[in-house]
Amino acid sequence: MKILALTLSAALALLAPASASAAQEAPAVAAAPMATPAGIALDSAWRRTVYDHANTHLQHPSWGVRHSERNYVLGMALAEAEGMAVDADVLFAAAFLHDWGGIAPFAAPGVDHAVRSVELAEPFLAEAGFPMEKFPAVRAAILGHMYDKEPEGPEAVVLHDADALDFLGALGAARLLAATGDRGDYDQALGRIQRFAVDIPPRLKTAAARNMAAERVAVMTDFLAQVRRETPTGARP
Repeated sequence: MKILALTLSAALALLAPASASAAQEAPAVAAAPMATPAGIALDSAWRRTVYDHANTHLQHPSWGVRHSERNYVLGMALAEAEGMAVDADVLFAAAFLHDWGGIAPFAAPGVDHAVRSVELAEPFLAEAGFPMEKFPAVRAAILGHMYDKEPEGPEAVVLHDADALDFLGALGAARLLAATGDRGDYDQALGRIQRFAVDIPPRLKTAAARNMAAERVAVMTDFLAQVRRETPTGARP
């Protein structure tokens, strides 16, 4: 009996270090992020699902998840500057899903990208656990986000202006140039930079956005002027 006890003790002593070592070597499971890089709280399961979807599937240099994150942050800042009460859940869902329908492979030929985004967002949000009584406001914000639309509702107004501002300034120029894709030149992008500097500011709905637009338009104008200065006489940029 004594010999059996000693044998068991020796076996346990041999196993213990191995078990501890195995535990130390086991890879740690990464915790789900609780905030986006800009610090937007991912404090509910549905928010984490939406952000994970956008971060995984909606990558695009012009219309992707980084643009969505800027839209949310800027939209909340505009709401605060204007003293507007907005539902952060509505703005979050709309900001991160508003361009979904314009990104391959989700786009549908002949369907406006905002309309397509709503079609995709409704069942997705329902399954994710979003409070669907708020979805009409999400729909309004997505449908009204483009600068040439008339937004209805506070979340739609601030998303509209945030999205428009992201077409202006150095960021706007970068986005439009990135959208050139596989074109043989960037004439279209330069033309849009010039046109948006004129067309967008009068369509902004909030005073805060109009104030911000002035500096961004000046940046775009200076950029186009510098492009012209750097282009040799008779050549094209």
